[in-house]
Amino acid sequence: MREGIKKKMNAHNRKERKKAKKDITWRSKHKKDPGIPSSFPYKDKIINQIEETKRKNQEEKIRLRAERKAAKAAAGGDDQMEEDDEDDEDDEEEEGNGLAALLESAQKAVKAYDGEESDDNDAMEEYEINEYEIEEDEEDEDDKVLDKSRKAYDKIFKAVVDAADVILYVMDARDPEGTRSKKVEEAVLQSQGKRLLLVLNKVDLIPEDNLKKWLDFLQSSFPTIPLKSSNSAVNSVTFNKKLTQTNTANSLLQALKTYSQKSNLKRSIIVGVIGYPNVGKSSVINSLLSRHGGTSTACPVGNQAGVTTSLREIKVDNKLKILDSPGIVFPDSKKKTKTQQEAELALLNAIPPKMISDPIPAITLLIKRLSKSDEMANSFKKLYNIPALPAGNADEFTKNVLIHIARTRGRLGKGGIPNLHAAGSLILNDWRDGKILGYSLPKSSKKASEEEDKPKVPIGATNAIPPPKVEQTTVVQEWSKEFDLDSLFGDVFGSN
Repeated sequence: MREGIKKKMNAHNRKERKKAKKDITWRSKHKKDPGIPSSFPYKDKIINQIEETKRKNQEEKIRLRAERKAAKAAAGGDDQMEEDDEDDEDDEEEEGNGLAALLESAQKAVKAYDGEESDDNDAMEEYEINEYEIEEDEEDEDDKVLDKSRKAYDKIFKAVVDAADVILYVMDARDPEGTRSKKVEEAVLQSQGKRLLLVLNKVDLIPEDNLKKWLDFLQSSFPTIPLKSSNSAVNSVTFNKKLTQTNTANSLLQALKTYSQKSNLKRSIIVGVIGYPNVGKSSVINSLLSRHGGTSTACPVGNQAGVTTSLREIKVDNKLKILDSPGIVFPDSKKKTKTQQEAELALLNAIPPKMISDPIPAITLLIKRLSKSDEMANSFKKLYNIPALPAGNADEFTKNVLIHIARTRGRLGKGGIPNLHAAGSLILNDWRDGKILGYSLPKSSKKASEEEDKPKVPIGATNAIPPPKVEQTTVVQEWSKEFDLDSLFGDVFGSN
């Protein structure tokens, strides 16, 4: 009986949707504002306050108008009087159309009474924001996302580097090497007077010892700051709880202020933010703005790639400007097939889920990486309740895992056939939200990097972890006067 009712309701809903499509009656997409509910206990009080405020504003307008008339009459003559009459008529028309303003003030009054701050619009006006659209060639319309991003590399990246004094290179803490490009660092170093600062974002998704290894490895090349720019997703695996969004953003802002003071520039410094898609560039800027004293979200954010589509210049104050740029897939020196490139970019969350043609290669690559650590492998098996499965090779094992997840999570097609594409998309979404424990280690040599690409034993294999590489460079010694980072995080890691 229950199934019969469901079928009848589905058929009825389909008929209603077809009727709605054929109906030519215009309907507004915007929901109507209901105003103040009649059951609200303090409705009369709020309405009286609105009327009193409206009356005072009206009296203030009349007084200012009279003063303006008297001043212009003394200076001008009849012509000025005629202009004043026209201005008065325009003011009366504006006053007659005050219903929208009345409703808006009523909503603000309700929020103020409930203790909610309705300063979103004021906060947006707190900073001067300029947007610059990116010009795209007509030939690029039929190209793929990767080709588009590489063609935009020259336009966007060069524009940001030329305009900025300090470049914030945002990387994902789970895979810093995957979101890092040597060509970017070389281009910044070749530009005179530019400073490169690495930002290791999403530090709440990797263990503390892994974070320390990456900081030691990256700080041997460039100044590096760990950052938690946004709150963690629900049910995500989190670490480094002492590195909160507040103290990490304060440390980054303090580093920029230190550079501004010691650089002796007579103008505001311009900070450009670059990085792969979905590494958290806009969230980094919003964290800096919130620490600066504002409450606005000047840059739109989302958990998918492609939210930022234009260059945005945010003027924080007279000493700081920030450039937010769209995510760029930087050129890779290694020659890889399109399937390998798409799989790696899918694990970097650099491709929107709708643009991934086949998630199975990406899942295979993810399982290979997780199999290198017992901790990550056991966490993956526990999350999806994966039993002992036959594994002739990595591809076969991946398909068995996807079949198991499709059956247990209800990703089935017609006839109960497991939908491997839907199961793979589910795993990629969990990976993006941080529900799957996964991280990488610094490479110690070229041999280790070559061994990483070789097929490994599926989930559960153990491998020796090589010590991190220490690169010899003089960059840190040259910039240590401007970015003194040892004092910023010494107490935090020491207390852990």
